Amino acid sequence: MRIGELSRRTGLSVDVLRAWERRFGLFKPQRSTSGYRLYSERDERITHDVVALKAQGVPLAKAVALARDTPAQAPTAQVLIARIDQAVRGLDPDAARRAVRASSEALGVEAAMVTVYLPYLRLLGQQWLDGAVTVAHEHFISHIIRKHIGTLAQDPHPGGRRTAVVACPAGERHDIALLMIATLLTRRGWSVRYLGGDTPLEAITSTAARTRADLVVLAVTRPEILEAAVPAARQLAQSTHVAVGGPGASIELAEQIGATLLVANPVHSVLRLDELVPASRERLKAQGAAS
Repeated sequence: MRIGELSRRTGLSVDVLRAWERRFGLFKPQRSTSGYRLYSERDERITHDVVALKAQGVPLAKAVALARDTPAQAPTAQVLIARIDQAVRGLDPDAARRAVRASSEALGVEAAMVTVYLPYLRLLGQQWLDGAVTVAHEHFISHIIRKHIGTLAQDPHPGGRRTAVVACPAGERHDIALLMIATLLTRRGWSVRYLGGDTPLEAITSTAARTRADLVVLAVTRPEILEAAVPAARQLAQSTHVAVGGPGASIELAEQIGATLLVANPVHSVLRLDELVPASRERLKAQGAAS
């Protein structure tokens, strides 16, 4: 693939990819007959690994070294997706659990979310539209992926950190991407209150107030759900940082609320929130100074 396609697949800008290539020799692209650099699936995997390691707090130079030294025979995302797909079509729970677990073991938690779980769920949705699978297959694997991600969110840290409330507003039940964000926040040291799908805004607001939340994350797949929540979410945004994401979120709705619009990649979203959202003490101090 050319560098533009590598950029699209990884979510990193062309400038960043070129800088990593110059600084670290991260890639060894071949040349097309027209002289264009061509990058491989291994280059894509290495890039995702670097992003995932950085998300875990590994310095960039060390992340590059670790990603580059990953054995070449490690399964690619495409192979791992194929294994899950085969298990799901056979409705084989043991094989599905093994395939889901193997993805995070082979690629790391963050890369597995971005390159295996979410792409596979999109593939499954297309298969359902094509009539190749039924809603039973979607429920079957969603439960397994949700349970696996939940086990990765165990919080080993003490209290006294930034707090996030993470939920889908009333009417929204698709929560796997939201659960990924909750898990990634936890792994970065946040204290997360995960409320899940179909949660009334009143309950989200009261939970945010009781926990003095530094952040509230709302995820929707349909714009009308977020449109109905705009008045309450706008009021909530006056006291805490609000972020919205999912196919139903847009820059227009985010601006109406006064919220941060999240990108489709949950790893990049969490990295951005980790930089944008200050701790409660800093936020309250800033609000006091502004008043």
